[in-house]
Amino acid sequence: MRISVAIGTYNRAAMVHEAIQAAFEQTLPPDEVVVADDASTDGTWELLRELARREPRLKIFRRERNSGGVENWNFAVARTRGDYIAWCSDDDRFTPWHLQESVAYLESHPVAGLVHAGFIDVLEACGISEVLPRPLRFPGVRLVTRKNLPGYLARYYDWPFHPSTLVFRRAVWEQIGPFDSRYALADTDWFVRAVERFPAAMLASHGVYNRRHAGNWSNRLGSARMQQEILRIVENAIERRYPPADFRRTAWKAVWRATVRLRLVLTLRARLRAGHADGACAAWMLLARGTGPALPNAAAGLGSALIRWRCRRKQPAEDDARQSVSPV
Repeated sequence: MRISVAIGTYNRAAMVHEAIQAAFEQTLPPDEVVVADDASTDGTWELLRELARREPRLKIFRRERNSGGVENWNFAVARTRGDYIAWCSDDDRFTPWHLQESVAYLESHPVAGLVHAGFIDVLEACGISEVLPRPLRFPGVRLVTRKNLPGYLARYYDWPFHPSTLVFRRAVWEQIGPFDSRYALADTDWFVRAVERFPAAMLASHGVYNRRHAGNWSNRLGSARMQQEILRIVENAIERRYPPADFRRTAWKAVWRATVRLRLVLTLRARLRAGHADGACAAWMLLARGTGPALPNAAAGLGSALIRWRCRRKQPAEDDARQSVSPV
């Protein structure tokens, strides 16, 4: 049994250093940590070279051009050699027991193809770091399967899983294939496709420290775009699950779209309160034109104008790490 950790990084020298250190300090250490540098310009590669000189289990690769993210993730995973593969984002870090608990479950439950877990938020803003463990969803292990996947995704829409807690068998990666670069949320699409064929166990533990900071993808691009991708990913899964003539396809799509609309309303309210006009407008336009029958252009435009008028008197906290992906 060999354990690999895969990390893709770009311009996050200090953070990826902590991620690598946390991986090697596991109670069950990995046999290798594979890091793919996506053509960083901030000294990340020089740091990785120095770390690799001191630690032979660290395997580093440098891309000649920046891929934008997903292609680099696939590059990192493709260069692992372990029987089990753990993914970690470069701005997260494992809790000390993460690999031991994850691999122990997979070893004792051969039916499961992958595991994931809860996480601990580390909110970083204005030089202050605040640690907030998120409540565990279940008191024990909960299996997510092809059968209960639509209901699980509707219930846990905003965080169906945390990608940095994923540990999976190599056979799962080989059969499901790589992350789909058509999506920014390629890890969510991969998780959904994996669960369609392999049960996923959510462990009753915290597997990772989830850093919330100004450079998070969700802070830069906003939850409305993420929700738009999740809408498409889950609807594709429903269509794969049920044939066109099956009434369950229609029913699950209706439930799913109602869930998305509710989340978008909550996102819109939160962005209005915070004065984030761009984020509020993105949520409004997705409500008005992207989740069902589209409003006329004039009505959609009027809504956007009213939102900008409402937000003009507020100064948005652009760098607030608490502007989470979660609309509430």
